[in-house]
Amino acid sequence: MILSDKFIEEVQILDAVDLNSYEKIINFAISYIVKHDTQTTLAEVLEIDENEADRYFRLALKLVSYFGKFKFGDRQFRQNVEFLKFKEDRKALFLQKLEANSTQLHKRLSFIESDGMPYYKNLEWRYDIQIASRGYEEEFKPRIFMKFDLEYDNSRECGKIEQVFLETDYANLKNLQQEISYLVSQLESARQQKIKKLGQML
Repeated sequence: MILSDKFIEEVQILDAVDLNSYEKIINFAISYIVKHDTQTTLAEVLEIDENEADRYFRLALKLVSYFGKFKFGDRQFRQNVEFLKFKEDRKALFLQKLEANSTQLHKRLSFIESDGMPYYKNLEWRYDIQIASRGYEEEFKPRIFMKFDLEYDNSRECGKIEQVFLETDYANLKNLQQEISYLVSQLESARQQKIKKLGQML
């Protein structure tokens, strides 16, 4: 995932701000994400017009949110940093702030994206077919066996792992697949609404 030209052009506005104000803007965006601190406004911090402050806030939030989801210093992170056209002092300050808050930012942004729902890993499955039966009238139905782990990443159950076993036939599995597809579509819709609401709030 590489920064788009549109993204680079939009956030470039922050590069024109004086260094002292630039630092306050970045600090404000980080604090908003990590602590959801809304006691003061950026306009009050910078002592400028609300519309101008709102513009800076949106851009800084966009910038911090994008880079904050990466692990600081990994390959993708470094590649994207190279595309930023900020002055060296501003880029260095931005990286310093990100590094100092990387753990909190990564955790918070990952939580927002996942909505605190568990995710699965270590999936194993087996497909069994019965080839003989004492009763000729018994219908042979393939059985599907699955085993996987659910790992929780919310604040209450962070790190909890639950092992799940599932046994079913093809018809039930197909029905389950259709239900899951429907639920995922609903989650995507809810997530889109959440993103839209966040955009309206900014």
